[in-house]
Amino acid sequence: MSKIIQVLETMASDAALVNEESISSFLTTAEVTTEQQQAITTKNTERLAETVGDLPEIIAHVQVLPAEDDEQNEEEDDDNQSSNELLLLASSF
Repeated sequence: MSKIIQVLETMASDAALVNEESISSFLTTAEVTTEQQQAITTKNTERLAETVGDLPEIIAHVQVLPAEDDEQNEEEDDDNQSSNELLLLASSF
């Protein structure tokens, strides 16, 4: 994997590698597979990732928390319910 990372770093930092011809020329001398060369020239990032055997699989989990407004609304709802119960209780006397 480090070879492909080095190739991508070089491509990102070398201003001479701006057109397809110069990129193709560079890739033929780079120590990457033909499959990786094709993935780079076609800008197929998914295919390039598939060619790297030791690439870790990254899984992200998003924790959803209630917004502050939601918590305040719940408290207000509880207060309103308590007030309504008191009014009903008082009106029954």
